[in-house]
Amino acid sequence: METEIETIVATALSPSSIAGHLSYGLLVLSMLMSSIVWLRAIALVSGVAGVVYSGMVLRDPIGTGWEALFVMANLSQLCLLIWRSRRVRFTDEEFLFCQNALVLVPPFLARQFIDSGSWHDISAGTVLTEQDETVEQLTYIAEGHVDVQVNGRLVASCGAGDFVGELGILSGRPATATTTATSDLRALVFKRESLLKHLQRKPDIKIALQAGFKNNLRQKLAKANERTLAET
Repeated sequence: METEIETIVATALSPSSIAGHLSYGLLVLSMLMSSIVWLRAIALVSGVAGVVYSGMVLRDPIGTGWEALFVMANLSQLCLLIWRSRRVRFTDEEFLFCQNALVLVPPFLARQFIDSGSWHDISAGTVLTEQDETVEQLTYIAEGHVDVQVNGRLVASCGAGDFVGELGILSGRPATATTTATSDLRALVFKRESLLKHLQRKPDIKIALQAGFKNNLRQKLAKANERTLAET
């Protein structure tokens, strides 16, 4: 029994097994990627290592053939992603939105998401969310300022690059604050129903958007703390 275990360990640690470990390790790593481009790229390298291992180490023509098909599938999808992305164009404000909300998302998927919303010029005094009421839309501020009030007390303000309604739009919970435009706004608005449908079809977008929300929330908290310190 000990001899068999020693043989297995020696085989697993032999230099000839490096390509096999690399293939499976990269495949697992690719599954952890939130970006579809990185997923495809790492899976492609994994497949190449698999071809080397199956063909040169195991001398397995069937395994080599399947690994080769895996490589071809990922290569074709990666090329398609790059080709689609090269055809996409963004305005300056759309590009900044992608930088804030859709980091690592392929441009053509970002384009589809942006097109699921609409740009609006919102007048000063417009209420965007009402405390304890259902959040009906997600608002991304490109220009302008918004006051955030809880129980009638001003607690924070939002500006360019900030989201309004992000905490309630995905969770379905009522708004935790009333938000009011204190200047004319240029904003990208996503209606609740269409937004949820789009995110259900595109889970990669949802993951990226949630990461954008978390980053923006940290920025809001930092600004709120600075405001509190200034008042004291």
